[in-house]
Amino acid sequence: MDFHFMVQSLPQLISVVPVTLYISVIAIIIGFIFAALIAIIREKNIKILSPICAFVVSFVRGTPIIVQLYVVYYGLPQFLYFLENSGVNVRPNSLPQIFIAIFAYSINASANLSESIRSAYHSVDHNQYLAALSVGMKPSTGIRRIVIPQLVPNLIPNFSNFFLDLIKDTALVYNIGIVEIMGKSNIIASFGFKYLETYLDALFLYLVICFFFGKILQITESVVRKRVFNKKSRPSRGYEPIRERKVKVEGE
Repeated sequence: MDFHFMVQSLPQLISVVPVTLYISVIAIIIGFIFAALIAIIREKNIKILSPICAFVVSFVRGTPIIVQLYVVYYGLPQFLYFLENSGVNVRPNSLPQIFIAIFAYSINASANLSESIRSAYHSVDHNQYLAALSVGMKPSTGIRRIVIPQLVPNLIPNFSNFFLDLIKDTALVYNIGIVEIMGKSNIIASFGFKYLETYLDALFLYLVICFFFGKILQITESVVRKRVFNKKSRPSRGYEPIRERKVKVEGE
């Protein structure tokens, strides 16, 4: 074990950490937006769109991310060439590799997170929403003030698990020519033939990154749960508890 080589290699791996984080964060943001749309479409059971979304979710969740990455890497330029031949002004050769990676991981995130959102939505007692409508609250207000505050704490654990998996799955983008933590590890190891030392450095970096984000999301979940619990335990605005009044009975 060459510890000196490990110490020398670590700064080089740290230099590409922003690439890993950039792909992960952008993909999770885009994926979450589309996941929310997919969840709404499936819960509303919108004709035509709902079966299509169900098929896409089933397809993405049933195939490995590396296969999806290759399909997007080879398929998206082919699609752009088709558009170019059809008269559309596009440039297939100018498509950045990092865009392809973000596109593939966003699709994967949208499919998986949509199921997490639906699961969190069904964990909220629907009778509370119906009770809000019965007293004259608008549907949008009921969703915003009753459903979403209880949905979010139940969503965070699944969101956290998937986001950490997504960070680790970015190690696969080296296969399409993007140099991130794992890609840099392969390059460094090929020069010095110190594969174990270099991969231990990569392991350490992934562990630190995942621990950092896992801790942030854990704290976020704790804070959100406390806020929701305190709101539910406090009387709503404009509510005054009924006070007991002593009634003087004649003859006392």
